[in-house]
Amino acid sequence: MKENKMTMIAVATDHSKISEHFGLCEDFVLFTTDGKKISNVEKIANPGHRPCELPDFVAKTGAKVIITGAMGTTAVANCNSIGLEVVVGASGDVEEAVKKFLKGQLVSTDEFCDAWTCEFFFHESCV
Repeated sequence: MKENKMTMIAVATDHSKISEHFGLCEDFVLFTTDGKKISNVEKIANPGHRPCELPDFVAKTGAKVIITGAMGTTAVANCNSIGLEVVVGASGDVEEAVKKFLKGQLVSTDEFCDAWTCEFFFHESCV
């Protein structure tokens, strides 16, 4: 019998909804899951949008997936380089998005942001 492996999913949030932008979110809501059901929910504050630090911050929580509305290409590259799966294009209710993800019904649009606001903090040492 195969054991279920616990996984953590982080969702960038603003006012209890999915944030429009990963780096500028108010909080991250962390969902511990066995791949089918949510077993724990925890909210942590975003420590601030600083060059290259948020992907590491999220990874240190134990998260393997980040769900958000949008994310800059540099942040995506940094997330991917440390093993974080990125899902962009999400909106609305945080818990519903996680449930959809667990059912395979929420997939990334892979439409990453290149606007100056997303890349404003880019620094060569980040890549």
